[in-house]
Amino acid sequence: MSVLQALDHNARKDLTPVKLRAKAAKFAKATVKTQMASFKRFGIWGDWDHPYLTLDPEYEAAQIEVFGEMALQGYIYRGRKPVHWSPSSRTALAEAELEYPEGHVSKSIYAIFRLVSRSSTSGDLLREFLPNLSLAIWTTTPWTIPANADNDVIHVAYQTRNNDVVAYGIDSAVAVNPKLQYAVVEVHELLGDVSITPGDGKKRLGNVLKEQKKPFLIIASDLLSTLEEKWGAKLVVKKTLLGSDLENYKYIHPIDSRECPVVLGGDYITTESGTGLVHTAPGHGQEDYVTGLKYGLPILSPVDDDGKFTEEAGRFSGLDVLGDGNVAVIEYLDQCTSLIMVEPYKHKYPYDWRTKKPTIFRATEQWFASVEGFKEAAMDAINKVKWVPSQAENRISAMTSSRSDWCISRQRTWGVPIPVFYHVESKEPLLNEETVDHIKSIFSQKGSDAWWYMRVEDLLPDVYRHKAPEYEKGTDTMDVWFDSGSNI
Repeated sequence: MSVLQALDHNARKDLTPVKLRAKAAKFAKATVKTQMASFKRFGIWGDWDHPYLTLDPEYEAAQIEVFGEMALQGYIYRGRKPVHWSPSSRTALAEAELEYPEGHVSKSIYAIFRLVSRSSTSGDLLREFLPNLSLAIWTTTPWTIPANADNDVIHVAYQTRNNDVVAYGIDSAVAVNPKLQYAVVEVHELLGDVSITPGDGKKRLGNVLKEQKKPFLIIASDLLSTLEEKWGAKLVVKKTLLGSDLENYKYIHPIDSRECPVVLGGDYITTESGTGLVHTAPGHGQEDYVTGLKYGLPILSPVDDDGKFTEEAGRFSGLDVLGDGNVAVIEYLDQCTSLIMVEPYKHKYPYDWRTKKPTIFRATEQWFASVEGFKEAAMDAINKVKWVPSQAENRISAMTSSRSDWCISRQRTWGVPIPVFYHVESKEPLLNEETVDHIKSIFSQKGSDAWWYMRVEDLLPDVYRHKAPEYEKGTDTMDVWFDSGSNI
């Protein structure tokens, strides 16, 4: 990244992968010499004439061996999951590559999704309030609301906790906490004027509360007084029920008028903020992803590498999700009388530590190390180590036990490539003992640059060489922490 930042626009246009890697290697070696000189001045002892470098061919070959062994044991897999994505770097990032600067403010919104019916054959507890009843949701990422509203209906069947099989043409949902109590409230008179001109960075009312006829709303009971104060409105409770009672109800998505389900989420749905109801887009959040798997929701994400809406997002296509796209979604919801309020929300938000710009959660095809696959062995190893001070064991044990699967692929040119070939038509990966051993032998002699300048037929072992036209080499590289972690 430092190399790219030092180049002007014209110089970047002429960079081939091999040229960029050469510049990166030169920069890295110069940095090593500078650091080494500093260590010597501090009187630090070391075998300075024979340092190990992760860019040495021998080290790269050993890293390919480690990757191969993990892959063959089932610890490496490829999947489509939401990951931290940096539009400014155009790559996935690990948690260690993020920072959370003070002062980040998001445009949070309170919006409504109109409830229409209950999909199961059991009793309808809310029939008396239909069709004027809506779910009130809160989100700090309004751009995720149209994230799954494409033009093709996807029919999904899933089994509920009552063993009812329900089919939906869906790709988003609203999640509730089954243990929380919810209230149907009637909006009475406004208690104060919180409407402020758009664009001044302060909260403002949407058209929902400005309408003469206001809908009944579903919110978490514990948030009644908080929302009354925030919205400047009197909310009168008409009925209460548990979150579990809301499962199988359907609502109309405000972007494309599609029927979507109310689903049961987990303990991540609280009454600390918001409304107690969470808009769920499985392609744009870890909790959403887990809930989506439970209900068979497609893991879709109509956002490209630059953080802009793709054609799947319809009217929002081409807009930056963190900029004008976010604003456009808010304004569209207001036009559709689906917006209760816009409010600035100061909170911790992940930034790319290299570019110092905000990231997003985005579902993409990536390579993962299955931490669950070797977590038990790691915990056993921790217990066998003598820790000084002894309290350090508690910290590393807590970190390891709670660690989720590790996204190890990066969309960068520099670094050690993930040694995988993809079938041109099916996109199925080719990764086995023969291919790994062949790449390892090439890297030990020529270094990992060979991946970029050698032909596919030469990178493939003899047994696959005749199939070379059917395959293309991948362009992902490994996370630098995988590089350093391969020191064996």
